[in-house]
Amino acid sequence: MSRRSGRKAGDIAIGMLFLLVGAFLFQRVRQTGQHDFMPFYLGGKLAGSGQIAHIYDKPAYQALIAQLRSEGERMSPFDANYFIRPAFEAFFYIPFTWLSYSHAATLALIGNIGQLGILVWKLPVWLGVQESFRSAVRAGLTIFYPFVWSILLGQDTLLLTLLVGYALSLGAVRRDGVAGVLLGLCAWKPNLTGLLPFALMAAGRWRMGLYDLATTSLLLALSVGLVGKQGFRQWVNLVQAPSSDITPAVMGNIRALDLSFGMAAAAIALLITIVCCYFVARHGSLFDKVSAALLAAMLMSPHAYMQDYSLTAVIALLGTNPAAQIALLLPWPYFYFRKDMLPMILVWLAWLLFLAVKHAFRAQPDLGVPGIASS
Repeated sequence: MSRRSGRKAGDIAIGMLFLLVGAFLFQRVRQTGQHDFMPFYLGGKLAGSGQIAHIYDKPAYQALIAQLRSEGERMSPFDANYFIRPAFEAFFYIPFTWLSYSHAATLALIGNIGQLGILVWKLPVWLGVQESFRSAVRAGLTIFYPFVWSILLGQDTLLLTLLVGYALSLGAVRRDGVAGVLLGLCAWKPNLTGLLPFALMAAGRWRMGLYDLATTSLLLALSVGLVGKQGFRQWVNLVQAPSSDITPAVMGNIRALDLSFGMAAAAIALLITIVCCYFVARHGSLFDKVSAALLAAMLMSPHAYMQDYSLTAVIALLGTNPAAQIALLLPWPYFYFRKDMLPMILVWLAWLLFLAVKHAFRAQPDLGVPGIASS
């Protein structure tokens, strides 16, 4: 069999796997619902009706929730139906509110499965995965647990991963302004991407980093301005409420280590994270700095559930070692029958250690950019 025939057979096999996964996800979600999509829909309702200033005010939701209940919609049993993202993101969901909730949820599901397809087929191309290895990477992305979990919940972290992945491919060909703005648009999850501007500036990509920082700052300032001081206080109360933090012990961060294994384990993990980031920031390549910044932000974030680790796909493909890529993309939770994310936390800490050791003894910083396709 020729190399071209082998690639074609691999593409067909990945296509069949994707169709099976997509059909499973569609059927599963239609049966169980998407609990995390409800707050986005309700937030879009408030934004679309001119009530954006009340988006963190619980009483403003009661009439909307009562209407959905009367229509037979399933509500979260954890009182988690309130929008807690930066207010600017609520405007993105206004078009969904032109439909009934059931139709909007179906549209969101189809959109998420479509984004999964784009990530499977284009992310390896954007981030320069060698052609002979793309089929294996695409298979890993198709069943990548954070992707699957994000779709099951109705989350929007696949879009976040798309923006970050495409921005880094643009950044590799020196379209730094566009790339920086795309990264800044990810400000609806600042706890995950907030360290990226500083990693970019540490790598000498000042324009890209400053555009990222400026876009993020503008969107977050806009969000605060839309809700005012009272709205900001209401947001603080919402994010601290149990409904926004239902199972912190199963998160993939240092906080979860503290809750499960005590302060000593958390302190060791925090020390590893800080020391490794220091060495990578001093001596790493552009994409090693980006990888370390993303991992450090997720590990140190007080709120990082499984879907948030969709960005690990970008980190994996920024690496140049195929074995390391497979290690990061392996569906670890499928092999582990507890609910916490301990195996993945250990893998991410090991990856940070690998990046730090690789660069710890370099005499000069490595500012080189690995070859990445711009298509």
